[in-house]
Amino acid sequence: MSDDPQQHDDQNPDAGSDEFAAAFVHHLGRTPVRDLALQAMATLADAAGIRMGLGPEGDAVADLGQARTAIELLRAMVAAADQELGAAATRPFREPLAQLQLAYSKIAEASQDAREGQSPADPSGRLWVPPSGRNE
Repeated sequence: MSDDPQQHDDQNPDAGSDEFAAAFVHHLGRTPVRDLALQAMATLADAAGIRMGLGPEGDAVADLGQARTAIELLRAMVAAADQELGAAATRPFREPLAQLQLAYSKIAEASQDAREGQSPADPSGRLWVPPSGRNE
């Protein structure tokens, strides 16, 4: 019997990890970076929605900080991909990004209202009115 722990997969839980890592490296070496970038943007868009509580698990996984990070990274990636890959490649991400930003804004505002004990329809203390130009 060999003393090599790598020889028996059932005795070495890391053996599957090594195979996965090798397959992943193989995949990365053969996948165009364009495809990897598009997949990363799609993943960030999905993660943002899920972290806003809009996925199948709802509020159980909601985390507005994580949602904001995913949205900001997606925004940056869309801008970079636009430069590197062209507007046609990023077009499918522009509308979902805008929708995520709007949803985040609404959810964050509702969350702030709840913390402050205000009704979302009660704008008191939050409405900004531009100056009229008159001295008051």
